[in-house]
Amino acid sequence: MDKTKKMYDAYMTLEASFIMPLAVFLIAALMYLSFYLYTVSFLNQAAYVSAFRGSLCEPDSGRMKATAESELEKLLEERVLPVRNLEKQVRASPLGVNVSLRAELSLPFPGVRLFTGAGWEIKAEKKALSRDAVAFIRLARKAGNL
Repeated sequence: MDKTKKMYDAYMTLEASFIMPLAVFLIAALMYLSFYLYTVSFLNQAAYVSAFRGSLCEPDSGRMKATAESELEKLLEERVLPVRNLEKQVRASPLGVNVSLRAELSLPFPGVRLFTGAGWEIKAEKKALSRDAVAFIRLARKAGNL
């Protein structure tokens, strides 16, 4: 009886040597996926909030774009995770403000780049219509008179 017990003592070590690296890899992948999702949601929120706050200004004053750009800079200073190649584009018209963000999230391990390329690209584009009802009605009347 002791001989069979001695022969099967190492089966747990052998199973753990296969399971543990897989478990560690899955936990690391889930953590990095959560970083990616956080960055995507943060950039989408920053784009929309800056577009919305810019749309609250009077359309004819030209302050819509400046307000949206300053709000975007304030919000992007608060980001937690670093992104590379952050491109910002703010467009304003009398009808609303459009904010576009494009960034690249770097991958954690250098060997992963061989399979996926340089990194994960994140795009966020949000539009907020002008909230000034008086100016919107006047613009609609001007368009109707043409």
